[in-house]
Amino acid sequence: MSIMRMALVSSALLLLAGCISAPPPKYQAGVSNTEVLMQSTRSDLKVGNFDAAPGVENTHLSVRGSSLTGGSDGTFSAYLREALITELKTAGKYDPSGDTSISGTLTRNQLDSAIKTGTADVGARFIVTRNGATLYDKSLSAHHEWDSSFIGAIAIPAAMQNYATAVQKLLGKLFSDPEFVKATETSATEGK
Repeated sequence: MSIMRMALVSSALLLLAGCISAPPPKYQAGVSNTEVLMQSTRSDLKVGNFDAAPGVENTHLSVRGSSLTGGSDGTFSAYLREALITELKTAGKYDPSGDTSISGTLTRNQLDSAIKTGTADVGARFIVTRNGATLYDKSLSAHHEWDSSFIGAIAIPAAMQNYATAVQKLLGKLFSDPEFVKATETSATEGK
């Protein structure tokens, strides 16, 4: 009888979990990202516009019948922009009125909460400009995997949480890219 009860409870949880529509969790800066940003002398950055490339899902990702929605305006490009601002603020490198700006385009946005292994793939083209001159223009991507579950009530929240981790990995690749570091260095004449 207990096996039958467990099967009924599991079925009920699957049905309940199949109706969720939620934004990703509030983005938290990664410790390693903060360390990388603080280690080198860089310009404080302002964050410009972020959008999505044509054909890239920007408003919702399907997670076993549920839906993961985007950032404050309902888009994943806004979520990426807000994540970048969080990282820069945490490292003390954010200046909304600075002359060095970073903007971007979401180029890949996929989430799969498969029964055994969940995956998230996020990519973006980042552009750094200073006083109208382009200093950096590069596309980067990140892949993230985690242990998933057959049970939707476990797999769906795990997928939503791990989407944020994929974004964190993408920003980590940006911050540690030597070309990005060079483009965001404070010139010797700045601040004098």
